[in-house]
Amino acid sequence: MKSVDLLLFLLLRKVRLIKTEKIYNYYEFALQKWCSDDYKIHGLWPQINSAEYPTYCEPVDYTEPSGDLLDAMKVNWKECNNDLWEHEWEKHGSCMKQQNNMSENNFFNLTLELFDVIKDNTKLDDKCKEKNCIVGCFDLNYDYIKCP
Repeated sequence: MKSVDLLLFLLLRKVRLIKTEKIYNYYEFALQKWCSDDYKIHGLWPQINSAEYPTYCEPVDYTEPSGDLLDAMKVNWKECNNDLWEHEWEKHGSCMKQQNNMSENNFFNLTLELFDVIKDNTKLDDKCKEKNCIVGCFDLNYDYIKCP
């Protein structure tokens, strides 16, 4: 019996170590031009590398933004089908919550702030040639970087 308890303890300890390790290395910032003549936010996506990214890292609840945040999102982050914000929070924000304990409102506010950085550093129409594009990257400290 003692060896089973020890094995269980070691397995649980390994699971705990895995959960606290860094699960991604940088962020890609994506834009879209689906329901607007101008590029708007598609999302801020945690990336492991240029070909791999974590998704749906933990269950999260979605609450529609309100107040100034909602107003800013309606201008900069158009959702044509009324579920883009929820989708982005669940698919990508959940990983930022898991790695950084980031709340939904902080995820949306950060994405809006980084969109301002993108607009200040990039001519969007020169960078994006399609309706969807990766327009820039940020390191884990949210500093603008060249995409790997």
